[in-house]
Amino acid sequence: MPSVSRGVGQQPLRQSGWGAAVALACVVLAVLVAVAVVLFREPISPAAALAEELAGERWYAMTFRDRPVGHYRATNRRTAARDYEFATTLRFKLGSDQETRMEDRLVFARRPPHGLIRAEHRAPGADVVIMPRTAQVTARGETRASEVDVELTLAEYLALELRLRERSAPGEVHSSRSVDFDLLAVVTHHWEVLDAEGGIEVAKAGGAATTTVLLDADLSPRRMRVGELFALHRVEDERTARLWEAAPPVFDAAGSAANRIPVDRPIGDPGRLRRLVVALDLKDAALSSRELSADRDAQPPVAAEERARAMRATVRFPARAPRMRKLAERAVGDLEELGRRADALAIFVHHHLRYRDAPPGRTVWDTLADRAGDCTEFADLFATLARAIGLPARTVVGLAYRGDAFALHAWNEVAVDGVWRGVDPTWGQTRVDAAHLPLPSGMELAVIAQLPNLRLRVVEAEYDEA
Repeated sequence: MPSVSRGVGQQPLRQSGWGAAVALACVVLAVLVAVAVVLFREPISPAAALAEELAGERWYAMTFRDRPVGHYRATNRRTAARDYEFATTLRFKLGSDQETRMEDRLVFARRPPHGLIRAEHRAPGADVVIMPRTAQVTARGETRASEVDVELTLAEYLALELRLRERSAPGEVHSSRSVDFDLLAVVTHHWEVLDAEGGIEVAKAGGAATTTVLLDADLSPRRMRVGELFALHRVEDERTARLWEAAPPVFDAAGSAANRIPVDRPIGDPGRLRRLVVALDLKDAALSSRELSADRDAQPPVAAEERARAMRATVRFPARAPRMRKLAERAVGDLEELGRRADALAIFVHHHLRYRDAPPGRTVWDTLADRAGDCTEFADLFATLARAIGLPARTVVGLAYRGDAFALHAWNEVAVDGVWRGVDPTWGQTRVDAAHLPLPSGMELAVIAQLPNLRLRVVEAEYDEA
């Protein structure tokens, strides 16, 4: 009896003890969870917070001189691994058979300092994948790897937007950094704040044309302009952005006949032509007042910055590739004087390739594989081979006289003895004549768009004495 009464009397005590233990365990677990949240949660840096605010999908209609030619899609999001991803797709079509598609993707680590993990660029002719220490370029199904030093943080990438949050005043200049997929490097851009109503406008100078961007109060782009030709306008949805697909092409420059530009009087023997000035004659006010000129004996000095650009090995000019250097050395043989090496390269390219109209998006590797191409491909191969053996060279786009008319054409300038000298590997010329008229940077597409209506008028022509 006592044992029973003792057991019955102690049962509530045992239950009470278990309840206290469970309660204590719950408290301890809650504390541990709280500590874990504090220790292991992802810190929210200013750049990460801004990236979260900019998340979403935005569509833009692309125009060429106010005519619809393409669309642009920008998507900012967190990946499945919670990294920060910025992706864009650009599609446009200027001619009836020349649609271009380019895709970019940058991924930054979820944890500070949010370093760049991977950058991708897909375009006609070549795909590029960059990681902090390596880069891979794939062309014609073959992948070539190289060592790079590409370090970029989310804060550097969004540096402009972070500064604009601080209500920058017009005239201030801010910098941001981004990946250059042609140089396989990180480059710095400088942006000037402009005076704008209804938003924040900034302008980036450099390259072929000035780029301006108008941003809304939330710092998302509303409108972007590249020079006087291209613009992107934000629209409501994909359907509106893709209305360009039903629009007629702006121009169609396919074929040599469409490339002919009449001139008001014949040009005499171009080999004797010392100086030529022509005026663009058409109704377009933006072009009709322009004059183009060439002087055979002019020797523009080579600026240090120009020389550095003309020596770069890039995706377009893969001058560091062993195959390019080997081919260039074969072309110049044991020649040592720079001018003679440039001449030998021009003649080599002229005979190594055969002329053939080529579709857009081809690379120097395509040209070597087919041993054929148009004038741009002749010029790009020359520039690549020249850079491979230490000769600064660049491709020039302009108008050149052949037969009884001018045509769009590409040739080269090479730096020799501190001055720029023109060569034309397509036509086998080691000195270009004054009937080669360079076009100002950024003007090429404007001229192409006006080809059916473009006429040239000779303003001045000077010849050597017979």
